[in-house]
Amino acid sequence: MNLDDLSVGLNVLLDTGDLAEVLSINDGEQTVRICYLDAMGQPELVGSEVWLSVDEVIAIDTGSHSEGRT
Repeated sequence: MNLDDLSVGLNVLLDTGDLAEVLSINDGEQTVRICYLDAMGQPELVGSEVWLSVDEVIAIDTGSHSEGRT
């Protein structure tokens, strides 16, 4: 995913199928800090915050459909 398409507060889908909210963006490192909203098969991740490579973000979740790479 292109960092220019992301902003703080967006809900995104990760390559693991998990749903997360973007908390901050580090342009220099090409990473995003996310908070897990829904974690497929790992409910203990919900609410946790981690830094991920932007490559792990595959789509912006808009509720009814997702925008991103296919």
